[in-house]
Amino acid sequence: MISDPGREPMLDSPATQTVTSPSAGQAGGALLRAHPAALAALYAVAATVLMTMAEQLLPASLSCYASGFLIGLTAILLFVLRSPSRATPAPAVIQPLVATAPPPATEFGTGPLPADPDPLFREALKDVRHVLYRFNPTHECYDYISDCAESWLGTPIDALCAPGGWHHFARRVPADDLGRVWAQIGDALRTPGTEPIGITVEYRLETAAGEALWVRDAMTLLRKPDGSLRAIVGNATDHTAERATHEYLQVTLRSIGEAVIATDPHNRVTLMNPVAEALTGWSEDEARGQSLATIFHIEDDADGHTRLINRRGEGRPIAHSSAPIRVTPHDTADATTLGEVLVIRDQAAEHAAHQAVVEQQARYRALVENAPVGIFHYGSDLQISYCNNRLAEILHSSPEQLQGVDLHSLGDEAILSILQRALAGQRGAYDGPFVTPLSTDVHILSIRVAPEFDATGEVIFGGVGIVEDRTAYLEAEEQLRDTKERYVLAQRGTNEGLWDWDPTTRHLYLSSRLLSLLGLKSDTLRTTGEEWLKLIHPDDRARYRADVIAHLRGETDHFESEYRLADKDGKFHWVLARGLAHRNQQGRAVRIVGSIGDITARKLAEEQLKAERDFSRGLIDSLPAPFFLFDQQGRLVLWNRFVSELTGLPDTELQNAEAETLVIPEQEPVMAHRIESALISGEASAEVMLRRVDREPVPFLVVGRRVILDGRPHIVGVGTDLTERKFAERAIKRLNTELERRVAERTSQLSAALNELESFSYSVSHDLRAPLRAIEGYSAILGSDYGDKLDEEAKELLRRVRAAVHRMGQLIDDLLTLSRVSRKELERRPVDLTQLAQSICEELRQQEPTREVLIDIAPNLQVEGDPSLMRTVLENLLGNAWKFTGRVEHPAIRFEATVHEGVDAFVVRDNGAGFDMRYRENLFRPFQRLHSDREFPGTGIGLATVARIVRRHGGEVWAEGEVGNGASLYFSIGQTPLLGSS
Repeated sequence: MISDPGREPMLDSPATQTVTSPSAGQAGGALLRAHPAALAALYAVAATVLMTMAEQLLPASLSCYASGFLIGLTAILLFVLRSPSRATPAPAVIQPLVATAPPPATEFGTGPLPADPDPLFREALKDVRHVLYRFNPTHECYDYISDCAESWLGTPIDALCAPGGWHHFARRVPADDLGRVWAQIGDALRTPGTEPIGITVEYRLETAAGEALWVRDAMTLLRKPDGSLRAIVGNATDHTAERATHEYLQVTLRSIGEAVIATDPHNRVTLMNPVAEALTGWSEDEARGQSLATIFHIEDDADGHTRLINRRGEGRPIAHSSAPIRVTPHDTADATTLGEVLVIRDQAAEHAAHQAVVEQQARYRALVENAPVGIFHYGSDLQISYCNNRLAEILHSSPEQLQGVDLHSLGDEAILSILQRALAGQRGAYDGPFVTPLSTDVHILSIRVAPEFDATGEVIFGGVGIVEDRTAYLEAEEQLRDTKERYVLAQRGTNEGLWDWDPTTRHLYLSSRLLSLLGLKSDTLRTTGEEWLKLIHPDDRARYRADVIAHLRGETDHFESEYRLADKDGKFHWVLARGLAHRNQQGRAVRIVGSIGDITARKLAEEQLKAERDFSRGLIDSLPAPFFLFDQQGRLVLWNRFVSELTGLPDTELQNAEAETLVIPEQEPVMAHRIESALISGEASAEVMLRRVDREPVPFLVVGRRVILDGRPHIVGVGTDLTERKFAERAIKRLNTELERRVAERTSQLSAALNELESFSYSVSHDLRAPLRAIEGYSAILGSDYGDKLDEEAKELLRRVRAAVHRMGQLIDDLLTLSRVSRKELERRPVDLTQLAQSICEELRQQEPTREVLIDIAPNLQVEGDPSLMRTVLENLLGNAWKFTGRVEHPAIRFEATVHEGVDAFVVRDNGAGFDMRYRENLFRPFQRLHSDREFPGTGIGLATVARIVRRHGGEVWAEGEVGNGASLYFSIGQTPLLGSS
C-alpha cells in the first residue's frame, strides 16, 4: 500500500515505455488471453483460500513468506494477462478499478487510467481479508485494491483508485514510518537487474475508527527495463496481534527467573533477558550479534561442576540446557532450524545450600561427638554399633573398645529389659549403678533409650541411648543453683533487664530491671509480643522481626538485635537484645529467654566516631595534594582521591600496592630506602617521579613521618607537586646561562672600555699636560721679561690666559681622579670617618685661615671601605660645603650619621648657597654645575667622583637642598653596617 512518487526519480514517461512480451509459451499465453476473466477470478479465490490457510496453519515466521510468494505469483499473472497482442486487445480483467474511461494504454500502470475490471475479480477483492493492491506510481493511485482497505482508511475504493488516491493512505501513516519504508524500497531498487524484487516492511496505520494497527506489507517491486520502479504489487495484513504476541513473549522472557539466550542459525545472539545480562555481564544491546561462544563462556572445575565465566572473568556454577528453534513444532526431517534457545540456571545458591547442608551435618556430627552426655547406638543383636567420646569417658574406655560390645554381657536384667523394650518400639529409662564389662568400676548412671523408627513407623536397625553420669549431674545442679544466684546478683549490678517470651502463647514477661529501663516500677510485667513491637521504632521493626524469625527457624545460634525502644515518655533508647531459644525434641522453639541492655551511650559514641571518621576521610579526600598511608611493610593501606586521579589506577590496584611501584623504576630503590629511613628515624623525604597510567610521570616531593596506629608503626606521606618548581629551575638555569653569556660579553666590553680609559688617562696626563706646561712657561716668561712693556689691558689678558691654564690643569687632575676611582681595586677595612673628616677640615682651615666656619663632626663614625676612596668622598663633600658657605655671614658645616627613609646613611649639611631641587639629578653627573664659575669656582667633577666611589661600595648618594638655605648630601655604603653612630 506504500510508495512515494515524489521521491522516485526513475519513473518512465509514457513516451519512453515499451511493450513487453510474456515469457510463457504460446499455448499457455493463448489460453490465458482466451479466458482471462474466469482465470483471474479463479486465481483470486484460490489465493484468498491459500492465504487464510497459511495464516491459520503456518507459524507467523512462514506466513509472511507464503504471502510474499502469492504476491509474486500475482505479479507474474498480471504481467502475462496485460501483455499486448496484435490480434487480441488487453483483457478487461486487469483494467484498473476506476470509473473513468480514458484512452487505452500500451502497458498496465502507465498512461491514462482504463475502465472497470472484471466483476469476478472485483468480487474476489471484496471477499479477501487482506489488502491486495497494485500501486501505480505515475498517477499516485492504486490500479486495484481490496475492499478491506476501505474499512481501514475510511475512504471509498473509487477515491483510492483515482489519481492522487494514494495520499488518503499516506495521511494515516506516521511520517517516520513512511520515510523508513521508502528507504527500504529505494535500497531494494538499487539492486542491479530488472527482475521483480520482493521485500517485507512493517509500519503503523491509524484506521478511520481511530484504532492503531501494525501492518506487515509484503511487496513485489516490478521494474522497467532500466531497473526503475514500474509498479508495486503487495499484500498488507494486520500484524497487530502477532506483534503484541511478540512483545508479550519478550516481556515473558524478561520476567523468567532463569537466564535465557536466543541465537540465530549462525549461532549469533539475538535475545537476552535481564537474568542472562546479570550472569554474563553483557547487556542485550552489547551481546546482540556476538557469537554465543563469546557471551556464554563455560569451564568445568576440578569437582566436575560447570562454571560460567562472565565478562569480568568471574565464575559462577550453573546448569544449562538448550533446544533448537524450529519452523514446525515437530522434529521432522524437513524442519528448518531458525536458531537455538539456551536456558541457564544459576546454581550458586544451590551450591551454597549444599555446602550449608554439608557444614550443618558436620556441625551435627560435632555436636554429637562433643555432647556433654554419652550417646550410643545398638542393633537388634544388642551390640554397640556407635558411641561418642563422652560415653567412652564416662565408662573410662575408648570408642574403639566399646565398638561391637555385646550388651548381653552386662548381666543386668534391668538394663537389658529397657534395651529390649526399645527394640519392641517402647522408650525406657534406668537410673542406678552400672558396671562395664571392660572394667570393674561402678558408675551411678542415668540411661535413656528409644527405638529407631523408619518412615513407616517400624523399628529398624536398633535403638539409641543416652548415658549421663548421675554424680556429675548432681554436681552440675548444685553448680547451676550457685550460678543462678550469682547471675541474679550480677544482673542487679548491671544495666540489663531480663525477658522471657513464649512463641506459642506470645506472652512476654519482663523483669523489674527491664521495666526500670522503660521508666516503669514493678516487679514483673506480663505483656504480648505485639504490644512490645509497638514500643520499637518503626524503622527498626522489620529488622527486629527478621532477627527473631531467623532464630526461631534455627538459622542463628542465638538471637541478637539492636533497635530503638520507647520509654513511657515516648523517648527512644538504643538497646541490645540477646536471647536463646529452648527447643523441644522436634527442634521447635518453645521459649526464648534473654536480656536487654541500654546501649544509647555506645551508639552516640559510634555515631560521633563515624562522623569524625567521615570528616577525616572527607578532609583527606579534599586535600589538593597526594596523601599516603603505608604500613610497616611499605604497602599502601590508605590514600585520597587525589592519588587515584593522579595515578589513574583503580582502587583494587592501589590497595596494598608496594611503595616502590608508585614511582618510576629508576627511583624504586630510593623510595624503599626512604620508607625504611622514616620507620627508623621518624621522618624522611624524597623527590620522586610518580607513575601515571598512559601519561608522563610527575615530579613530587614526598615527606613521610612515622605514626603509631593500632599499636603498629605506619608512615604518613604527603606530596608536593614540583612541576612548577622544576619548570622554574630549568628557566633559571637557562637564564643563568644567558646571564653568564651576557656577563662575559659585558666583561669583555668593560675590559675594552677600561683599556680605552687607560689610554685616555695616559693621553690626558702626558699629551694634554705638555702644551699646558708650554703655555704656562711662555706666559710666565712673557710676564717677567716684557711685563713693563705691556699696558694694563695686555696684562689682564695675560692673567686670564694663565688662569685658564691653571683651570685646565685642575680639570685634567679631576678627570684623572675620576678615572682612577673606576679602576682602583677596593681594599675594604675599617675606616674612622670622624678622624678623617677632622683631618680634612683642618686642611681647609689652613688654606683659608681667615674664615670663621662652625664645623660639627659627630664622634665614632666608622665604616668598612677603601680608606683612600673614602677620603676622596669626604674631601669633595666637605670641600663643597666649605666652598658654598663662602658667602654666608655665619657659615656652619655638620657631618653625622642618620637614617633616611629606613636606610643607614651619612650626611654632610651646610647653610650655604643651596640648590634648586628640580636639578638635583644633575649634581652627580660630570661637568654638570648649578652655579657659574664666577660665583663658585670648580670643574663639576667632584660630586660625580663621589657618586662613582659610593656605588662601587654598593651604596647610593643623594642630595636635598633649597636655594639660599644650604644643602644636605647623603651617602650610604651598601650592605656594610655602620660601625659607629652619633
